[in-house]
Amino acid sequence: MEINYYNINIEKDLNIPKNIEEKNNEIVKIIDEQTSLNILFDDLLLEEIIKRTNDFAKSKKHFIVFGTGGSNLGARAIINILNSNSNKSIKFYDNIDPIVFENSFNNIDFSSTGFVIISKSGSTSETFAQYSSIIELASKKNVHSSLFSNSLVITEFKDSPLFNLAKKNNCILFEHNKKIGGRYSIFSNVGLVPAILANANVKSFYNGATSFLNHFKNKKNLLFAQFFMYQNNLNISNNVIMTYSDLLYYFGKWYLQLWAESIGKNNKGITPIHAIGTTDQHSQLQLYLDGPKDKFFTFVTTNHEDKGLLINKTDDIDDSMRYLQGKKMGDLMNAEQKATLDTFNQNSLKFRNIYMPKIDEEKLGYLMAMSIVETISACIYFDVNPFNQPAVEQGKILTKKYLI
Repeated sequence: MEINYYNINIEKDLNIPKNIEEKNNEIVKIIDEQTSLNILFDDLLLEEIIKRTNDFAKSKKHFIVFGTGGSNLGARAIINILNSNSNKSIKFYDNIDPIVFENSFNNIDFSSTGFVIISKSGSTSETFAQYSSIIELASKKNVHSSLFSNSLVITEFKDSPLFNLAKKNNCILFEHNKKIGGRYSIFSNVGLVPAILANANVKSFYNGATSFLNHFKNKKNLLFAQFFMYQNNLNISNNVIMTYSDLLYYFGKWYLQLWAESIGKNNKGITPIHAIGTTDQHSQLQLYLDGPKDKFFTFVTTNHEDKGLLINKTDDIDDSMRYLQGKKMGDLMNAEQKATLDTFNQNSLKFRNIYMPKIDEEKLGYLMAMSIVETISACIYFDVNPFNQPAVEQGKILTKKYLI
């Protein structure tokens, strides 16, 4: 993993506050105490999760995951990098679109399908509605006992609708650690269970994450990108992360929740934007290059050279497209990736490039651990609590009110 910064002059651009050492010591202390990161060093817990999940997977051909936000996006980010190279069928449902959801279960085989239901609180209305509707469907087919025996529930062990339902019907129960918030749960059973079901190498995923943490704890220095965005004199109001691989699509979605729900408080924060290379070069690059200079950019790039299908190299190709002749699609992706970075550099835009030589479980673990530490750090610089989300409660209260 290589990280490089461009067009940033430390002496000119940064205004170092007098209490910076105090802030950085606070960050180090919080990171050291984070259960969501400390579990990375619990080998026995990891082995237990792997064993119990593999036991659950036996005799099952398909898996359905119900959960929303942090109960969904982290696992999808891991499975996404496998690029369907798994012999297990896993589908995630994080929304409650009534038509799409109903049509998805017209021909479900309850005997060979495993259900994973994830809700930290045990009272997430969307997740509970999803599972309850499947219970109703199974009851009509008189196979509800098969559904319950094939259900794995991850929730806090406390009095809640989901926990009580799972307990009553002898579902397999995994405890959601009460000290780990949903958006920080990627390294817990919340992220690992679906990843294991998809045959992801979760030990390698852990190795990548611990590699970053050991690097951070040894250096204990300023997290430059996040501190840079904190500078009021630069008027940075948008945090753009542009991923140059479809394998990182759900990493981007996971990052959006992690950042937005953590830092957006007390009229403070930086808005996260996920862009996709090369797709969004055609839809957003004009604004980024020629619009207001209120953004900090992070590019996540990888090596695409000599990969993919060969582009037609016969004489039938139009003269204007001759430069593509005999190249592979990855060569074009590599060229566009490099061209975008060079264009940003030549236009003196401030950005960093995170280069992943290969996108695999280890590199993703490193990137996700780094993202968590940077998000917490940014919140401390902004004097906001990284771990709560008070503003979303009003919508939950009103939703319940409208249904009563």
